[in-house]
Amino acid sequence: MKPQNLGTRQTSPRDNFAKTVRCSDEEINLAAASLYSTAEEQPELDVIAYQGRIAQLGTRVKSRLSGLYSNYDFVNSMHEVLFDEEGFTGETKNYFNPGNNHLNEVIDRRKGNPVSLSILYIEVARAAGLAVDGISLRKHFVVAVGSGEERIYIDPFHSGGLLSRKECVVSILGNDHVLDGDFDDLEKKFLGPVSNRVILRRLLSNLKLTHEKHRQYELALAASERIQLLDPSSLKNLSELAHLQTKVGNFGDAVDSLTQFLERAPAGSNTEQAESALRKLKALTSRGNEDSEE
Repeated sequence: MKPQNLGTRQTSPRDNFAKTVRCSDEEINLAAASLYSTAEEQPELDVIAYQGRIAQLGTRVKSRLSGLYSNYDFVNSMHEVLFDEEGFTGETKNYFNPGNNHLNEVIDRRKGNPVSLSILYIEVARAAGLAVDGISLRKHFVVAVGSGEERIYIDPFHSGGLLSRKECVVSILGNDHVLDGDFDDLEKKFLGPVSNRVILRRLLSNLKLTHEKHRQYELALAASERIQLLDPSSLKNLSELAHLQTKVGNFGDAVDSLTQFLERAPAGSNTEQAESALRKLKALTSRGNEDSEE
């Protein structure tokens, strides 16, 4: 009698992504989560190898720093490695290429969008021994090093260019709403660090949008499902999930998503559109069941 094979089941990229984000926000490894997200679309992706390449970049940065270094020294070393030597920069010609949201492709092509390049900057910095904040601007994303008067804002999309806090605030509020007043208060109010989950959500939302633009609705749906794993409380994503499930013909799943949306919507919310969509979907699923019984 042959011995029974008790080998463990190989986990899927979706399982690995879920495991990576199933922890406190501070413990989330942005590189691992981003790469496991991509592995769902690219099953042959070697996540460990790309994490190693990020670690190597961090080692190069760290090797240039003396025992005592300032934030400016650190930013300068990061700039030398990532932008002067490696040539990372923003993708402007084909901004909505889905690859700009895949960290492995960003590393290979040295091009990405503001969020993916910021994730790379944050993770290389972490490997070099310094925590870097992600900063959400209006239609843009940057990073920040340090605090108080020594805080430095860096724009990875524009080859690591430095930004003043005024430029960052103006990016959010517009010139007309920013006077030469108390930038300390404006900085505290508008330029606080965002959580790792917010960063990943923005990356996945960008990916979903690019897939929709290319009419790749199955891939857009998968990205929306990963957002749901990352942020189960998001009503907005539940609504978008139902829309994409309808697009690909998963009417039963869309009914479930819209039902959850309506059950969780705050009292007084305008839910007429969702209610109408749910009625139509229930009619479709009911008709489909009748056809299958004949």
